[in-house]
Order: sequence, then structure tokens, then C-alpha cells
Amino acid sequence: MRVKKPGFVPLILLIVLLCFSHGYMDLFAPFSGNLWKFSHREVITNPYGDAEAYYDEYGVPHIVADDEKALAFAVGYVQAKDRLFQMDLHRRLMRGQLSEVFGEEFFESDEFHVKMDFITAAESSWKLIKNTELGEVLEAYCDGVNYYLKHNQLPVEFKLAGYKPVNWTPVDTLIISKEIAWGLTGNFWDLKRALIVEKLGKDFLELYPQYMNHTSPIVRVGEVSKSLLDWLKPFEAKSEFGSNNWVVSGNYTLNGKPILANDPHLLLTVPPVWYEMHLKLNGENVRGVTFPGVPLVIIGMNDYLAWGFTNVGADVIDFYYYIWNGSKYYYKGEWLEPVREIRILRVKTDRRFEEREVTVEKTVHGALIEKYGSRVAVAWTGLTATTEALAIYRYNHAKNLDEFMEGLRYFDVPAQNVVYADIEGNIMYYPAGKYPVRLIDGEEVPGNTIFNGSAGEGEWKGFKPYGFSNWEGFINFEEIPHLINPNYIATANQRIVYNYQHYLGDSMYFADPYRGMRIYEMLDSAVKSGKKIDVEYTIEMQLDTYSKPAEFFVPYILESLDKMDSKSRDYASLLKNWDFRMDKDSVAALIFAVWLEKFVNETFGDEFYSSGLDSDFYPRLFVLQNLPPDSRWFDDVTTPQKEVRSDIVARAMKLTVEEIQKMGYTVYGDYNRLEIRHPFSRVVKFFDYPSMPVNGSAYTVFNFRKGVQWGEGKLQAGSSWRMIVNFDENLCVIPGGNSGDYFSKHYSDQLKMWANGNYKPFDFKIRGEKIVFRVKR
Repeated sequence: MRVKKPGFVPLILLIVLLCFSHGYMDLFAPFSGNLWKFSHREVITNPYGDAEAYYDEYGVPHIVADDEKALAFAVGYVQAKDRLFQMDLHRRLMRGQLSEVFGEEFFESDEFHVKMDFITAAESSWKLIKNTELGEVLEAYCDGVNYYLKHNQLPVEFKLAGYKPVNWTPVDTLIISKEIAWGLTGNFWDLKRALIVEKLGKDFLELYPQYMNHTSPIVRVGEVSKSLLDWLKPFEAKSEFGSNNWVVSGNYTLNGKPILANDPHLLLTVPPVWYEMHLKLNGENVRGVTFPGVPLVIIGMNDYLAWGFTNVGADVIDFYYYIWNGSKYYYKGEWLEPVREIRILRVKTDRRFEEREVTVEKTVHGALIEKYGSRVAVAWTGLTATTEALAIYRYNHAKNLDEFMEGLRYFDVPAQNVVYADIEGNIMYYPAGKYPVRLIDGEEVPGNTIFNGSAGEGEWKGFKPYGFSNWEGFINFEEIPHLINPNYIATANQRIVYNYQHYLGDSMYFADPYRGMRIYEMLDSAVKSGKKIDVEYTIEMQLDTYSKPAEFFVPYILESLDKMDSKSRDYASLLKNWDFRMDKDSVAALIFAVWLEKFVNETFGDEFYSSGLDSDFYPRLFVLQNLPPDSRWFDDVTTPQKEVRSDIVARAMKLTVEEIQKMGYTVYGDYNRLEIRHPFSRVVKFFDYPSMPVNGSAYTVFNFRKGVQWGEGKLQAGSSWRMIVNFDENLCVIPGGNSGDYFSKHYSDQLKMWANGNYKPFDFKIRGEKIVFRVKR
């Protein structure tokens, strides 16, 4: 069993910092007091009642109370204590307030987020939730955050950035929810598809297969410019994000109870995107992870059941063009003015602060984005009042399958593949969320086009942007494909179902099937052999590095040896007896990883780059894998001869040899390195986590993506939380530490555990250093 004992951050790091000049150390002095006064307030005044928080050996808070609002206050306090800067950074992003603190290079980000007006959507959600059982809980949570703000020293990042945060509100919590939802579903593929047709022609759409019997035509593609897409690119949902989860019936497990595994794939950041906590209310437990700023367990378990998520990836965003007459747009026989509001943004420049105007415009369909002469309206399921926070609250409190499924009905966006298991032996799969149905002349059509908004084409019945929607024109909850008590099921962002009556998305909305194929392969193998699945086997699955792409593509390499020069043949020959595992000490994994990147670019780069389109427009890898050897897509249009697959394979191998030799790589771990950076990395490197070689790839179950484009730079993504629950022995780990405080021993104490495939106990034991919350008497 790979369960790791706690470790500690070396004190040498602190000693090195003490050697810096006094002037430099002033940067690290809090706004009041001194960094080196580690004062601890033993008793915190809690206006809602008594509570206690215990920090265990990994810095996980175990918070105990008999009153739910007293518990929420304590949760707010400890989250602020551990992750306040991270919380504030994310709300600034969504509110469009980054440039006020970090400078004008963030103005375009602020402009986009203000134009989309996520804040009004979050305010609408709060109006909908305020009078539910969750409303007072959120208010108490905010009071806890703000108590910490008022009575404690601020994290060092605020001093470095030169500002103080304002009080936290329930809307801030809900805007964090909008951020996560946008990051998983805010996909601009419809606009890219239109540009592909304009630049390359409709023939190229064969690279992006449909799964419906009919499609609406591409209309008014001239409404989309490459300049607009370039501007939008940093703010789009990342296709690199995925996840794995699976759940197995107790009929196939060693202990006779269901087993559930989940590892969501998100950005790998400092501190991690997830915050782990254990809450005990009136003797009942719930433990798991949440996003800092949210007082509920989003993925985890309670005394009765466990649940996990992967992103469905469904198409829940649409774009509309209009006929314009000056400032008015035509809609169903009327000329309408967009709703307009001028917002003033405060922007920090080199010399002073400036006030810049941003015009927020909205049509009947949603936010109006205008840039570089292009104008489109955006409808997205998150731009209305939504109740996913209430759904999560219900998950936390559910005691059985019926109660949990009642909570599922409240989950609006982002649509998630939910897997469930309980102590009674039930398991379930439900891709919960709101899925729009688009109609043109009464006929249902796919949503992967730009709709004629003036004619009302493709609009969502019952959807009210920035207001309250009744979801009348969406797929009914009962119609969503789901399974109750199957033998086992696995999700890895692959297509939900084939031949479904409604459009959910085309090939670019769903992930390549490789991880899903591999997980089912391992589950099927165990079941067919009669092996009872246990925690050890589930660990083996989560850490699996077998590459299905390698299995499919390496034969293409070996059958093309005669097209290669001698050096390329030498390298390619090292793949002959390879086990297809992307392990950090493997030479073959290095060769394949570099080759695959070159092969994709050599296949599609000639057509796309010559038309001004970059790799963001490439089709899925699975499409490339299934092209016939003499497909026209292998022909390089820049040469007079006609190339076939083997020619491109050989060319890619030659480029692979050149890059490996140039970079001095010897094994896969030289190329595939974990380099997780803090937001201040460009200025202060020591906040970053240590770099190290790591297993896995974008297509393996042990998931790691070494270079995800993010704005002007690249970040990394991968398994952001690993969890295994079988109700007897439960395990977990995060890629970093639970504390965002650089001087805490829990800043990165789980990083090597995560990288090396180790876990820690995931239980309900109360232990550790205590913080006491008491009503003032």
C-alpha cells in the first residue's frame, strides 16, 4: 500500500531568506506587526456558536460544531487563514479587477470578464439561493472570512502586490463557481469551426465528425475574424482539462462494498486548486475537497456515501450574429438597442492609476462581444441564475441515493459526469447539468454553428440571461442518459452515448477516448479474470502510465523504417520492444512523446499555418489515428510531390532526433518535468514548487500535461486530486500542500507523494493542533 507518512519542509529555506538584506525582508513584513511574530489567537469569537478546528499532520482542518452556521464561520476563518490570497486573486479575475493591482498587461483580461458580466450572473444566483437553506450558511462563512481579515496579519503576497483585500461576500463565493464552470465549458469551438470553413473550405469539416443525422448550414462566417479569436483565446475553456472517475459494484470488489475513484484534471498551481477539509456537524461527517472560497465539500464522502466528478464537455454555449442598423440590432421584426452600461476600470500603469471605460452590452441572447470589427452575442448556461451550489450542499447532507439524486436536479453548470457509491451497495452514474435544445423552423439542430440571432434561430427556450430561467427548452432531467446500479462504469471525458436523440456536442467538445479505453480495459480484464477489485488494484489503475496512442501509432513508425535515414531508424528501433508506458526513466517514452508532437504538426501544419490558423484548430488525435495511409491530409501542400503517411512519419522522426540531441534529453523525465509555478513566479521564483521528473502524459490515466497554453505563457495540468473510497480503507492526495503559506510545513508536503504515486489516509479521525471558536459570553 502506497501510504506515505508526513514530511517537513527543510528549515534551510527559511535560513536562506533570513540572510537576505533587511530592505528586501521588509517586503515580507505584514501590513502590521512582524513576519517573525508567529502569534496565534487561541480562542476566536464566533457569533454563531462554538466550534473547534483541528489541523492534522498534513494541514487538513477537521472542523467540529453542533450548529451549521457556527461551522460555516469556522470554515471561512480557516480557509482565509490558509488560502486568502488565492481566494482574492480568483474573485479579482472574474470581477475584472486584476489590472488595478497587477498592471495594465491584465487589462484585456479585465475587459473580457467585465464584458461577459459574470458578476451580474453571480448576483442573480445569490438572489435565487439567498432564501434557501444554503443562504445563511454562505453569510456565516463570509463572516468567518472577514473576521480573519479584520483580526490577523495578511499573507505575504498582499505586501508584495501592495494592496489589501476587501470583505468577502456570498456573491464572491458564487462567482468562484462561475469561474470553474466557465473554465470547463466556455468553449469557442463554434467560432473556430466557422473560421475553418471560411479559411480552408467545408471539406475540412471531415476532420471534425458529427454525430447527428443532420446539421444546420454555416451562416455569416464573415462575422468572425481571426483577430477576435486571438483576443478571446486566453479566456477560453482549456481542452486540456479532463478527469477520470469510475465506480465498481460490490459484486466485483474484495470487501463486497462499492469502490469509487476520482482524479479531476485541472491546472497544477501553487497553491493547489483544491483545498481539503473535514466537517463534522452534529456528529455527522463529510470530508473532501473544495475550491477556496466555497464552504462546501465539492468532491468527497460522508458517513453514508461518496461521489466524484468528471467534466461532460457538452456544448452549452452558443453564438449569434445580427443584422445591424447603426447601434440597433434586428430581432424578430423589431429594431432593438442592446442594453448598455459603462463600467469604469481602475488600471495601474507604470506612472499612475488610470480610469478606463468598458462598455458592457447585452442582447436578448446574452453578452455582446465586439472587437476588431466582429460582433457576436454569447449565450452560456452560466450567464443566468444557477443553483449548483445548492446541489453541492444537498450532496454533503445526503444519506441515501434518493436524497443525492434530488440534489442532482439542482446542478446546472458545468454539466458533470457524477459517479456515486453508498454503504448500502448502490452505485450510480448521472451526467447532471442543463443541456440546451436548439431549433430552427421546428427542427432540432446541432449547436456548433453561429446562429442567425435576428431570426431567433437556435435560441434556448426558457433561458433568461442575467435573470431567472425556467429551463423549459432544455433536456428534461429524466431524459439525460444515466445508469443506476450497473456492474461498473468509467468516465474520462469521452462521449457520453452514441445515437442519442439530442445533440450534446460534436467531436471537439469531447476528449479523445484513450483514457476511457484504458480504464475500461483494466476493469474488464479484472472482471473477466475473476479478480476481485480492491484498493491496491485501484491505485494501480490511477497510476497507470500505459499509452493507448503509443499502442496505435508505434506500428505506423515501425512500418515506415525504410523511409528513414540511419539515425532516425536507430531511434525508431528503440520502440520495437517498448511496453508503451510513459515512465520518467524510459528512453522509448521520450522518443514517442517528441515524435507524436512532430507528427501532428507535420500532418496538419502545412494547411493550417499557411491559412493563418494555429494548432488550436487541429482535429482530435483519434481522428488522425484513423486516417488511411494514403489520406490526402498527409500530403504536404507546400511540396510538388504527394506524401503519404509513411513519409510524414519519417520526417517527424528526423525532427525528433534533432530536438532530442539539441535539448540533451536522455530519458522521458528530462522532457516531462513537473514545474508548478506560483502566480508571482516571474518575480519571485522561490514561491514555486520544486521541479522534478514525472510519469504520465495527456493520454494516460496517470495524467500529466507538461505545457498548457495560458495567456502568453504555459502552465501545467494533470490529476489535481486523487481519491479512492471503498468505505473501509479510503485514500487521497493533492499535488502540493493544503496551506498557501510559504512558511508552513504544509506548503508542499504532498508534492513528492503525488508525483511518486503515494497516498495518505482519507478518514474522519479528529486530530491535531486546535483552534477554538467560542460565542462571546
